[in-house]
Amino acid sequence: MELNIFLPHLAYVEIDSLIFFPALLVSILMKVRRYYKSLAFSIGIVGPLYIVWDILATFEDSWSFNPKWVLGVQIVDLPVEEVFFFIVTPFATLLIYDFVRTKVSDREVSWITRELMVSIALFLLAIDVFLTEYSYTFIVLIYLSSSILLVEFLDPEMFRSRNYWIFLGLTYIPFLIFDYFLTSLPVVVYGPHSILGVRIITIPIEDAIYSFSMMNFYTVFYRKGVKVWNSA
Repeated sequence: MELNIFLPHLAYVEIDSLIFFPALLVSILMKVRRYYKSLAFSIGIVGPLYIVWDILATFEDSWSFNPKWVLGVQIVDLPVEEVFFFIVTPFATLLIYDFVRTKVSDREVSWITRELMVSIALFLLAIDVFLTEYSYTFIVLIYLSSSILLVEFLDPEMFRSRNYWIFLGLTYIPFLIFDYFLTSLPVVVYGPHSILGVRIITIPIEDAIYSFSMMNFYTVFYRKGVKVWNSA
């Protein structure tokens, strides 16, 4: 059944706004220190990785965007709202990270070792060999594996931090809400043979993996930026 809470051609704008403006208001009103230079650094590195994939995926018909729910203004072949998504999402989710980091006492998760995480990344790459016919599934597992290996190379302490996993779990609350809107209207339409077909309500399981990989990438570069510019 089609949702009627969004205006045609403004739905994706409204979804981006519902992600961005509450986070902006909380950033202003709450006493949670944010590192905007580090945030820009992270977005500047990670955003293009996903935008390039997005462009190639739409070209290959892994997914497309329903013209009913977007403005029609494009950057290359992407709706402008989709490009903004890669800015508003880390702006909002890394607010959760900052809140957890400053408000929750951290502990080391000793059983999450480098050997475990590298083994998981290599296992995902191994099974991915059998999923080449599913374009979205295949690429998202490469991104997730790469994000895990990058974290272990750049900042292995991140996966050993209990607060990171608390943060990651909390990000799935807004993820389930907003991705439900995107996939139930639908704003995003998945192409044939792009996904396995396993869904959480209307959300492909691949989107949950996609979110995990994004949080790994965005957070590791955010943490690196904080260490470089705010070491004092």
